[in-house]
Amino acid sequence: MSDIISNISKKCNKTISNTWNKILNIENSLFPHLEKQLGILSSKEEKLIKILDFAEIETHIHITKITNTPKDREEIARAFISKSVYNLQTTRDLIDRLKVDKTLRVICGWRYTSDIPSESKFSRVFKELSDLKIANKVHDKFIKDYLADKIFLYNATDATKIPLREKVKIGKDINKDKDKGKDINKDKNKDKNSNNKTTKAKSNNKKTVKTRNPIKPTILKQQKEMKTTKEMLSLISTKCAVGVKQNSKGNREVWIGGKLHISVVDGDIPISAIYSGANVHDSSLALPLIKQTSKKVNYLFDLQDAGYDASIIKEFSKKHNHKAIIDTNPRNSKKTKELIKLNNDEIDKFRFLSLHKNSDI
Repeated sequence: MSDIISNISKKCNKTISNTWNKILNIENSLFPHLEKQLGILSSKEEKLIKILDFAEIETHIHITKITNTPKDREEIARAFISKSVYNLQTTRDLIDRLKVDKTLRVICGWRYTSDIPSESKFSRVFKELSDLKIANKVHDKFIKDYLADKIFLYNATDATKIPLREKVKIGKDINKDKDKGKDINKDKNKDKNSNNKTTKAKSNNKKTVKTRNPIKPTILKQQKEMKTTKEMLSLISTKCAVGVKQNSKGNREVWIGGKLHISVVDGDIPISAIYSGANVHDSSLALPLIKQTSKKVNYLFDLQDAGYDASIIKEFSKKHNHKAIIDTNPRNSKKTKELIKLNNDEIDKFRFLSLHKNSDI
């Protein structure tokens, strides 16, 4: 056991030293050289250069065409990263910034403003990069090179809302069914008028017995029997929907769009992220996130809030050699319900007697 720990510590020290040496080389060698050519660099420009140096996004872009070789792919890929660093909302804003900011333009790879591609080409290449999942590949490579051999204390899982400017398709199929029902009723009325003298069939007098469809198992119960992450995610909807969530202040928030479910380790380093519709419960992504994160890094504890309080999640975490630390959901614990009720009753009694309750249960 001691040999294993010593080997892991050696690997960790090696990766940490490599990372630190790389940062020092950038700050001591690259930045002074760039400042001589471009002038003093701002904090965002330095941040962008560090990200581009670590990401090495050019290595993930492969051009295989023999004739009509696509141009500006690497440059647009760097601009794709700069759009996030500078928090630019639209592609038009990015192009305008590149035209007036010489330093940013040179960092991305264009010398003159006339070299900058059109907005339509930017959008087209951005879609290509998205389809190739360049960001995922760069992120996975970074984790593999710098974090895979390190042991983290915890993996925290939670979801955040993503509002979208889309219309939720609610009641579309219902309206179609209503229209079909109207047509059927019209046909029935015609048949009744033409056959007024006909007698009613005996089958119409019999009472129809409605049979209920069997209740489907929850997503968690279905995922429990699955082995791969792909199978688990096949049950998750990614369509735009209406979401309702209670924020940290106890207020309910309603939005239209989706959710981003994230797993982060020590120091808020994101390891895995999965997108879903806004109406998907947070616990439905717990198992895929634990499975994905366990493959990428080593950690000890799974930290989650009361929304993830389920025995299936705790057992799944234990199966992957982790310890689940999850807030207790009062709905799942009779003991907690009783304690909350007792505490509220005592508070009401003390309030009635104009006394202050000092102790908590």
